[in-house]
Amino acid sequence: MPGLQDGPAPESLDLFVPGRLCLFGEHSDWAGSMRKYNPDISHGLTLVVTTEQGLFATARRRDDRKLVLKTSAPGASSKSITLDLDDEDGLFELASEGSFWSYAAGTAYKLSVEWHVGGLELDNHRTTLPVKKGLSSSAAFCVLLARSFNRVYDLGLTVRGEMAVAYEGERLTPSQCGRMDQAVAFGRAPALMKYDGDFLKVESAALGCPLHLVLVDLRAGKDTVTILQGLQAAYPHPETAAHRRLLAALGAENVAEIRDRVLPAMARGDAAEIGRAMVAAQWRFDRAAGPLCPSQLGEAGSPVLHRVLAWPALQPLLLGGKGVGSQGDGTAQLLCRDAEAQRRVCDILSRDLQLECVPFTVPATGQLNGASAPNGTHA
Repeated sequence: MPGLQDGPAPESLDLFVPGRLCLFGEHSDWAGSMRKYNPDISHGLTLVVTTEQGLFATARRRDDRKLVLKTSAPGASSKSITLDLDDEDGLFELASEGSFWSYAAGTAYKLSVEWHVGGLELDNHRTTLPVKKGLSSSAAFCVLLARSFNRVYDLGLTVRGEMAVAYEGERLTPSQCGRMDQAVAFGRAPALMKYDGDFLKVESAALGCPLHLVLVDLRAGKDTVTILQGLQAAYPHPETAAHRRLLAALGAENVAEIRDRVLPAMARGDAAEIGRAMVAAQWRFDRAAGPLCPSQLGEAGSPVLHRVLAWPALQPLLLGGKGVGSQGDGTAQLLCRDAEAQRRVCDILSRDLQLECVPFTVPATGQLNGASAPNGTHA
């Protein structure tokens, strides 16, 4: 049987999977995939980096067909669960529920059906990645599970193969994620991801200066499912002017902004221009997406995000900022002038608004010290 091997299991396998931060182009991943239904839709383009925060875990092989999972993630419905890999109906049903463990169940279902893998114990003993904050914590768990099985059972999957398994597993849950989230499988270099129907191209992007970011947990909550339902109603065939405005914002306007403005600024190390592009991207998203999901997006639907972006004491310290991931009042990303400004931004937000901040610096590509980066690869 594929995936079941003779020989001793490894004593333990230590793994780390980070989160991902979308610098530019959120929502254009699933929007670009709609080209397979309507070729008039523009392809999608995102610029992403992986975070320093993530999921730390130890994986061990089991002699049975049980998947024993433990987690340290905050907000988990329980700290452990045991899944039966022979119970494919049960795995599918759990994936469909949309609970914390649904992501693991969906990924386990794909691995069981297509690879007939053996049992596994996976202990996610440390979690530094915030959950439900637009940093792909669910995708990180799916990739962690796919990578654990891949390495313990030597399935021969490439990084792109692990991404595919994780994506297909997450799509079995109510979360209608796009393919960008599985960028957590990559290394630290910025990755440019192009989405054209089912076609995915990934290439590394040059960064001539470090980006001193602060990720701000807005502590206000958002409903990603509602956001996706509101925006995806415009696809694949727009019926109103508001629908057409969204297609333009997530399509041609986004592509032009990233290709013609952001990438050249990154290459020459112009952090100020990158910051201005973030401000412009937020304005464009508010204008196009806000009316389609007013309870979650725009100034009315995400008041905490916009309050933080406009907080007076921060303005001398910032180059720009915008929402993260699916947007809404989940997480904000603020681009600071330098490392000292980054520290002061965290102090101000903690003192004035009692918000939790995570300083996050994206190193220049010349400072990666050989860290892995995605080359130009094709799905």
